[in-house]
Amino acid sequence: MKKLIIIITIILSFLLITGCRKEEEKKKEPIKNNSNYNSLVLYFSATGTTKKVAKKIAIVTQSDIIEIIPTEKYKDEDLNYNSDCRANREQNNPKARPPIKNTIDISQYDVIYLGYPIWWGTNPKIILTLLDTYDFSNKIIIPFCTSGSTDINGSVNDLRKYNPKLTILTGRRFTTDVTTKEILEFTDKELNTMKVKINDVEYEMTLENNDTVKELMNYVPFKGTMQELNGNEKYLYLDKSFKTNSTNPKRINKGDVMFYGDNCLVLFYESFDTTYSYTKLGHIDNLPNLGNDSISIEFIR
Repeated sequence: MKKLIIIITIILSFLLITGCRKEEEKKKEPIKNNSNYNSLVLYFSATGTTKKVAKKIAIVTQSDIIEIIPTEKYKDEDLNYNSDCRANREQNNPKARPPIKNTIDISQYDVIYLGYPIWWGTNPKIILTLLDTYDFSNKIIIPFCTSGSTDINGSVNDLRKYNPKLTILTGRRFTTDVTTKEILEFTDKELNTMKVKINDVEYEMTLENNDTVKELMNYVPFKGTMQELNGNEKYLYLDKSFKTNSTNPKRINKGDVMFYGDNCLVLFYESFDTTYSYTKLGHIDNLPNLGNDSISIEFIR
């Protein structure tokens, strides 16, 4: 009897330990964004602060990660802003382009999470070296930064001015204690929503997760005039053909944004049944009745 009790105790202990291990494995399992984008976290970090944030973003988004390594490493004296230090000289020199030591392959990625510290209110000049060296066309760049207090807006505006052809989204400033929830909220908002202005009133469009939307992200920003049709929709022919995958939704909902064919952008402001096929791009909540007149529309990064 004693032997039987000992055997049962051992079995129960084994099952309990195995269950605990499985539970720990579940907790350690990284959380993946609801996205079909192939993504990379690409970052520059002189002191290690941005590196900590970059690693967290890479884990949460299940992205690859690459560090931008300067040929000449930044020492403490190079970052002493109260002196004529190297960082100050570079930031004050419009032509400064610190060389990058490592070769970086971004060819396989759709989305680049680009991280950097804020120096003198903007991005370090090595980020411009990066943009000069590699082809970021047809990539979605999502910036993130670290700083004592300065927001990311100024650096993003500077990057957009430096190369207006690139798709650079809004971005966000983080601290090293950023949580998984904050990262998920940030990445979901950047990849899954887009600002749309209709007659100068701003709305938020929730995006579909498909290849046509990927292509649209690289076409934004753009604006135009949408014409009236059928008392329920507005349409605009774009100057580019997109890869589409049309299906019949059977039911159109007020606020749906779609492609008819490969370049006719359609915004529906009434709900109805349909026999036509479309490629859905997204949906705008709280869209008013737009009436029978043409409207101005602008898609914003």
